[in-house]
Amino acid sequence: MSNTASQNGTAFGSPGGLAITYDELMAEVGAFLGYGADSTVWTADQTAEIDRHVQSGVRRFYYPPATQGVEGGYEWSFMRPTTTITTADGDGEQDLPTDLARVVGDFYHAAGQYKQSIPVVSEAMVLAERSRSDSESNPTMATIRHKSQVAGSEQGLEVVWSPIPDAAYVLTYTYEAFSGKLSATNPYPLGGSKYAELLTESCLSVAEQKSSDRQRGVHSEAFDRLLADAIARDRKQGARHYGPMSTGSDAPSRFDGVLSNYPITYKGSTW
Repeated sequence: MSNTASQNGTAFGSPGGLAITYDELMAEVGAFLGYGADSTVWTADQTAEIDRHVQSGVRRFYYPPATQGVEGGYEWSFMRPTTTITTADGDGEQDLPTDLARVVGDFYHAAGQYKQSIPVVSEAMVLAERSRSDSESNPTMATIRHKSQVAGSEQGLEVVWSPIPDAAYVLTYTYEAFSGKLSATNPYPLGGSKYAELLTESCLSVAEQKSSDRQRGVHSEAFDRLLADAIARDRKQGARHYGPMSTGSDAPSRFDGVLSNYPITYKGSTW
């Protein structure tokens, strides 16, 4: 299917004209279901149905199933951006970005600081270290935990440092991104323009299977083919499979709570 559909006679806007948008995906699925590409003529039920297929298709793209020799659970490189966080003197807990699903790996000091990276360990280890001393210094470990949920908003994450920072340290880290639900106000899915056709076929394959009692057709076949090709290309630019997320409850720990120079990675979490 083409991603050049229009609404009310106007081509959808996107950076460079190639990136797929929420409205375009809605129009593609609407046209496939026989409702037309113009959202102004859809009923409320039709709009809700189309949106369900689009959201399902986007999730299927972000967290792809096993297909054509590709194992399930592949993690895209574009879903692991790198950013920085700056500690504050005396602040032992800091909020993390709302689009963060989990931290991948350690926190790193800037080049030239000659300081060891800060591993993400279990909350018990951090709290145990914090209970032994209230002194402030350069953090040597961190843990990620959920904050108390505030009514009307999603539950956020925070990082807890040990020891409590004694200065402003600029730390770089990689995280698994969460884009949130696509909408008219959040129109661009992660990945950019090179995954536009794959995203389109993902949404259409969902609509195809749900409208034909789970029967696979041309769009499901196209999705499988494009997915295998996209994963192969992503692997070439350094993507890495980290495995399923772990709660840490069955994760290995370090001997006697003493940190080694070599972080342990197990089921996507690092200690």
